Amino acid sequence: MTVASGAIRGALAGLAGGVAWLAGIALVFGPAQMVLADPDRQSAKMIAAFASEPSPPRALESPGLVVAGLFCIAILWGWVYTWMAASWPGSWTKRGLRFGVVSWALMVPWFEFYLPWNVLREPAPLVMLEMACWALVLTGVGLAISGVETLLRPRT
Repeated sequence: MTVASGAIRGALAGLAGGVAWLAGIALVFGPAQMVLADPDRQSAKMIAAFASEPSPPRALESPGLVVAGLFCIAILWGWVYTWMAASWPGSWTKRGLRFGVVSWALMVPWFEFYLPWNVLREPAPLVMLEMACWALVLTGVGLAISGVETLLRPRT
């Protein structure tokens, strides 16, 4: 296997992961917004962070830019997966689940602790709900990346 073929395989797997990421956000976080955005449960500071004034989130101003950023991150994840998974035993599903867990563990606890809970003062039960939602989304991302990378991997 050449470095170029691994990079291309990782990038394509990452793009599949990006599609899974967007779908996961829509399918998991979409319904959860009924709870997460409820002003009776959510902190005013968190709700204000997503308001139009004084400046709306970039996702509202330029949704295409945020989607492009997500796909760039997903390609990086595809490359990391391709690099790491070569030494991981088991089926593509086991490797995908493992990568989803690793991704969640390296991203979600710090993010949720620092920004939603600490800075935006989100109530702890809602932080826990978001962490569970992220677990579902990132499991899907890991499985998508692993599945596509396995399909594209040269047979030996």
